[in-house]
Amino acid sequence: MTELHPRIAFLADLLGLRPPEEHSERSLTELLLGRLEKKCQRLRNELPGLTFSGSEATIARACAIPKWRALIHELAEPACFTRFPSGRWSVADVLPAAVDVDSIELPLNDGQRLYARHFAMRLAKALALEQPAAHDLAARLYGAESWLALAGYIPFLAPDKPLYTYQKHKPGTDAKAGLHPSTGCARLAAELTALTYLAHPEARAQAARHALTRRPDFLTAARIAVDALIEQKVYQEALDCANRTLRAVSESIIPTSACLDASSAANIEYFRLRCARIIALRHLERFDDADDEKGELVAELIEAGATGEALVAQWLAEYRAEQWLWPQATTCL
Repeated sequence: MTELHPRIAFLADLLGLRPPEEHSERSLTELLLGRLEKKCQRLRNELPGLTFSGSEATIARACAIPKWRALIHELAEPACFTRFPSGRWSVADVLPAAVDVDSIELPLNDGQRLYARHFAMRLAKALALEQPAAHDLAARLYGAESWLALAGYIPFLAPDKPLYTYQKHKPGTDAKAGLHPSTGCARLAAELTALTYLAHPEARAQAARHALTRRPDFLTAARIAVDALIEQKVYQEALDCANRTLRAVSESIIPTSACLDASSAANIEYFRLRCARIIALRHLERFDDADDEKGELVAELIEAGATGEALVAQWLAEYRAEQWLWPQATTCL
């Protein structure tokens, strides 16, 4: 039995598409084809003037491929779900179109909603529909009454508000503190993690840098971008990216005399970004700067009551050379 590509398996689990026979390409193909044909039928019911071939072409375009026959051909290819090609159409783009509310809980979680939104946007383009009609149509194709019923309430993220707040555990004392992500920040972090997890480094870097253009203080995006850039051996760009976000967070959120707890999830994003900066400096052969950064980080962790040297050594060791991915438990979700 052929193993699915890890990212395909991740997305299948995320979107409620795991076939009855685990890791079976054939059963996943059958599941996807059945769901896509069901979408075509629902689309014709929603748009009575649409022809049979028109509905197939529309669903194919919502899967990021121009023609239905080409889509079927791609799904029939051997090893369709075991490879994850870079720079071309991927079968992963089919998975969001195959979601059905009968196999998933509503409202969708942040990662699921991200991919449902991708499907809705492609559907809107294929049918030249305006919003919110396209999103509501996409929701009905999934089997929900409306986009609100499908996706639930989405927390508002004010552009002039910081993503994080600095809060002491015991206000009015010298106690340790934490960076607390807003509800909107947690949503963005969950979406970006789902979008980039186990993806190609080029795709991870592009998605994370796009998020950073809007919010340079977004720690999760910076950490993902820097990881991917280091994997591509673009060390100077990785260092510049880490520096911009660390500067943005330090200048607008973290006070000069901060004492950050080493166990807080968002704090760990900050510390891990500092570790990535050390790695980039070492690759650029700026060893003195890397040692200074490590010394400062160790001192800050010790002041916060952590075993600074051991903790930094652990974090640097966990930066796995084969994938350059941080353990997902450390993200601020």
